[in-house]
Amino acid sequence: MTYAELVLPLVERRDLDPERAGALMRFLLGGEATDAQIGGVLLALRVKGCTTRELAAFAAELRSHAALLPADPDGLVDTCGTGGGVPSFNVSTAAAFVAAGAGVRIAKHGNRAMTSKCGSADVLEALGVPFGGEPEHLAHVLEAVGLVFMFAQSHHPALKHVAKARRELGQRTVFNQLGPLLNPAGARRQLIGVYDPGLMRSMGEALNHLGCERAYLVHGLEGLDEVSPSGPTEVVRVWHGRVSGEIFEPKDFGLEPLDPSALAQGETVQEAGAILKEAISDPESPRAKAILPSAAAAIHLGGIAETLPEATERAREAIASGAAVAKLERLVEESSL
Repeated sequence: MTYAELVLPLVERRDLDPERAGALMRFLLGGEATDAQIGGVLLALRVKGCTTRELAAFAAELRSHAALLPADPDGLVDTCGTGGGVPSFNVSTAAAFVAAGAGVRIAKHGNRAMTSKCGSADVLEALGVPFGGEPEHLAHVLEAVGLVFMFAQSHHPALKHVAKARRELGQRTVFNQLGPLLNPAGARRQLIGVYDPGLMRSMGEALNHLGCERAYLVHGLEGLDEVSPSGPTEVVRVWHGRVSGEIFEPKDFGLEPLDPSALAQGETVQEAGAILKEAISDPESPRAKAILPSAAAAIHLGGIAETLPEATERAREAIASGAAVAKLERLVEESSL
């Protein structure tokens, strides 16, 4: 198909069938499209919005180009979000260490910051975690540590063809929605922070279509792409074939609302690293309390706690015992081998 044939339905706000959606993604990833053409497609998709079928078809095409880990996906949990919410420190990354410290197998997928000061890759790099290794080595790290970080650019090299256009646009695109659907280790349980609650249902339905077992797609109602420790969180729940909506409150985790200042981000990558380390090592810190709902949600998804309050206690124990920060230390050690 020509560029005009691919983009015309989007301009006319017509939805794409899976075949045409796959063809459009192949065009974007093929290396022949100009930055102007890519930008035009991304803007047209942003204006039209993506359906469940389109997202699933885009994700399936991207997965077919990915460098996958030879790992057992059973029980694996990812805490990769869309990015782009109200600025906060790296809550989902910190929550991954706490959940791993509580016994959940974590396959964390992430990238450098696109629109924020510090993405998961940036903060982990500041903490001494090397990334970008071969899939076989990362599978070994997962087996040895119970947690692995997978740098999106290493596993989805075809995305380099759209990177410049995304940067020049300087705004969220369909690739923010797609990132959490592309876990290279095949994790079928996911905690996904979403910057826009209007996107959560279609993303949840797409995950369900792609074989997800369990997921919480979350949007704190003050604009967070995290489970809010301060107030209500809108949730789309994917649970073994069913997709439903609900609201989380801090009390659902057995917690009192926390002042939003506990979520403030650092000004530099080094500050972001220090904040994350504090959050996973000092149980009395407001930072640690801020990550408890997200960590508890990941623990609940992992199946080692039956209720959210029980999962919250597991998260507290992982921080207080040193198990969470020990996972960071082991990750640095094993990833460096």
